[in-house]
This record gives sequence, structure tokens and C-alpha cells, in this order.
Amino acid sequence: MKNAFILCLLISLMSCQKKRDSYVITGNIEGITDSTVIDLYLMMNDIGKRVDVDTIINGNFKFSAALENKPARMSLKMRDMENYFGRCDLWVEEGNIEITGKGRYLSSWIVHSEVKEQKALNKLINETRDYRVMMDSLFLLRYIHRKDRKYSGQILNTIDSIARVQRKIEFEIIEDDPNSISSMKALYQIAKYDTSISKDRIKKVFGKLNPEYKNSLLAEGIASTFEERIIPKIGDDMVNFTAYDTAGIKYLLTDFKDKFILLDFWSYACGPCILANPETKELHSKYSELVTIVGVNMDTNEKQWKEALKKDSITWTNISDGKGTYSGISSDYGIRGFPTYILINPEGVIVDKWMGYWKGGLVQKLSNHIDGIKK
Repeated sequence: MKNAFILCLLISLMSCQKKRDSYVITGNIEGITDSTVIDLYLMMNDIGKRVDVDTIINGNFKFSAALENKPARMSLKMRDMENYFGRCDLWVEEGNIEITGKGRYLSSWIVHSEVKEQKALNKLINETRDYRVMMDSLFLLRYIHRKDRKYSGQILNTIDSIARVQRKIEFEIIEDDPNSISSMKALYQIAKYDTSISKDRIKKVFGKLNPEYKNSLLAEGIASTFEERIIPKIGDDMVNFTAYDTAGIKYLLTDFKDKFILLDFWSYACGPCILANPETKELHSKYSELVTIVGVNMDTNEKQWKEALKKDSITWTNISDGKGTYSGISSDYGIRGFPTYILINPEGVIVDKWMGYWKGGLVQKLSNHIDGIKK
């Protein structure tokens, strides 16, 4: 009887702890069609993993679960990309979070929360919300007219102009206090992509970071933009690097130099990367004596990387320096999107470089440079 009482007590305590560590996200949004599906993503750096889904009825939705790590960066997105666009970013800890808003652009929604990081994010969003909504509306227009390449390009140019104004406003806010993850993420985007703000001003703000933020991967990414880098192009020598596989075995790029090397920069959440895997697998099986395929994973979450290798049955060499797109290998080679392929000849010279995947594209590209590989 005593043991049964202790067991019940333990179960009760565990249940109470789970409730304390759980979050509840409730939304009330005007102007949303009933039965619209909304997804909740857990964000790990800039890679999202869908963790929950709900159907909006009378403008209401709700998500609730326990947290493994906190604060957790999450994002809300609509499935219907013909009628809705953007995302609503939020930082989640245990407790209640309320989201209110109106309309089809998720950047217009407001997150009500006492989470410290959310307050820092709201500070940036509140001052730039109108610009974010404008960009969401243009992105939706671009998606609708995606087959019109000329018009789509014009829309993109307008979006870039608005984004520059948005970043300028954000930077003025960050200058006062950069010490939050949200501010650092914005500062990283500014440092990497916005040439209108001088590096000296960015360095000055970087110097205000507290140690807990300065010793982070984001800070390393910001610092890497201060370095003068010459990105290797076709005809240049390859840039050597050090990376590790999932077993912790160390590799140098020069270890593969006895034949052609195909560097495949990829991420587990990249759709085209997944589509390319069957063709990559065939190349690896048929032509391993002619070319060594080296997958360079750009995720910073090792668990995701291992899951992707297992799920897609990837057997060719796969390595990572753990720095994702922030610094390290991706910075050395100027990687801007996935998949990116770099073909290196046995002498260590880059002979081709391209981004994206299309059916038959890998064989086509390699056959242009390697005797024995046929289209």
C-alpha cells in the first residue's frame, strides 16, 4: 500500500512538473477563413522543424506542449500560400502566450508575452511592422506571378529596397542595446548583406556585446564579416579546410585530392537537396573511382544532421565544421544557398560551381569535365 502511495505521488509530481514546463499559445486572428491550416515550427538557427498543426476556426487556434529547451524560438506559418504569406516569430517559455491580429500577412500579428527575448524581438518588430507587411504583400504577389520572371524580378528589387530601410531602422535600435539573441540575429543579417551601413559602425555595436552573447556562433558569424575574404571562383585553387564526420573523425579537404572532388553543400530542410539524393547516390555508386563526393552539411544541430543521413540513406562521405552558414567553410566558399556544388579537379583547381538541382543536372555537369561520365 505504501509503495502504491509513493508511486502515485511521483506520478503526480511529474505531471505537475510537465505542466510547469509547458507552454500554451493561443491565437485570435480576424479575417481568416475557417478551416485554414496553421503550422508551428521549432526554429534551430534558421532551419525550422514542424512540431504541431492546428485548424483555425472562428479565427482561433491553440498549441500546447512541453519544452525541452528554453527559451525556444518558434514560428507560425500558414499552409495556404496563395492567400496568406509571411511568418509570425515568437520566443516561447513555459506559460501562456497570446497572439492577436487581423488579415493575411503574418508579420502584422502581435505576440503578447512576458518572455524576455520576445520583448527584445517586439522592440524591433513594432518599429518596422509596416515595412514587414509591405514585403509580405509583395512576396505573396511574387508567388502568385512566379511564372512571370520579369515581373517577379521587378517585385524582388522593390522588396530589397524596402528591406534596406527596415534594416536601417533596426540598426538604430540595436545600437542602443545589442544584447539579445533577436538583436544579434538582426545585426548578423545587416553585417552580412547590407553594405549601406559601415563596418566601423557595426564593429562599434559588436563591441557592446556582453560575454554570454560574444561567445556565441552568431557573434562568430558577425565577426567573420569583418574579415576581407577572396571567395574562390572557377579557375582558382581550392581552399583547404578541416571538418568532422558524425563519428568525430577529422578530415582535411586535401585528403580527397587524388581524384575529382564534388563538394555538395546541403541542409536537412532543403527540398532540392533531398530531391538530388537519388542522383547523387547513383553517381557515388557508378563513378566512385573517378570522383569523390563530399557532402558538407550546413546544419548546426548534429541530431538533425544524423537523422537526415539515416532517413535518406546517405552513404557517401559527409562532414561538417559545426558552424553552419555563419562562418568557417561556408564563408570561405561564399555559400549563399542550397544545394551548392563545387567541382575540383585532381590538381586542386575549381573547374565548376553552381547552385540548385534539376533532374539530370549532376551527371550533365560532371560529364563536361570528367572523361568516363556520360550524360
